[in-house]
Amino acid sequence: MGKGGRRKGAGRPPHKLKAENTSVLDVGYLSRHGHLDEGNWKRLYWQQNDEVRLEALVKAFDDHITVDIGMSSHWIGLTQTTCHFGGVRRWFICTRCGKRMGMLYFRKSYFACRHCQKIAYQSQSGDSEDRLIWQYHSFLHKIANKKLLPPRSRTRIDNNFLEIACHYDAMLDQAFRKIAMADSGYTFKNSTRL
Repeated sequence: MGKGGRRKGAGRPPHKLKAENTSVLDVGYLSRHGHLDEGNWKRLYWQQNDEVRLEALVKAFDDHITVDIGMSSHWIGLTQTTCHFGGVRRWFICTRCGKRMGMLYFRKSYFACRHCQKIAYQSQSGDSEDRLIWQYHSFLHKIANKKLLPPRSRTRIDNNFLEIACHYDAMLDQAFRKIAMADSGYTFKNSTRL
């Protein structure tokens, strides 16, 4: 594993563009909101910090869509697969590699999949402490919405959360001890007692 995060060996290199900071075209979102229904022309907006970052006109055809951004038009192929219990699932065809994808990312003035665009997720650049923090907050969110889950899942989430919370508390205690020692004039390397 390469250098990343704050320390050597902490994760993948942090220089890649992050998926969370790009404009993404999600086939599930477009399908739910009628953007893929043949003959529809609908506006699509990408927002960041409550400001419109990018605006497009999506035109749906039988086997493809066109996404007009400013003066440029982007042709994106569509395909579908049958679901196990009936119905179909729609997919984009990546404009670079031709693979079936659920999301395409806008970068360098074209839409393509995450691999073709060399885009990474934020979590891939994190170290073990970052991953622990993300897990902790993910479990907090799940516990807040626990009523929506079946009873068996609730017990499993509670048990996993207790384990993650213990690790998280230990990490916070260690960080606070380092800060307290730095404030008192001692360095962490020279101190043998905490």
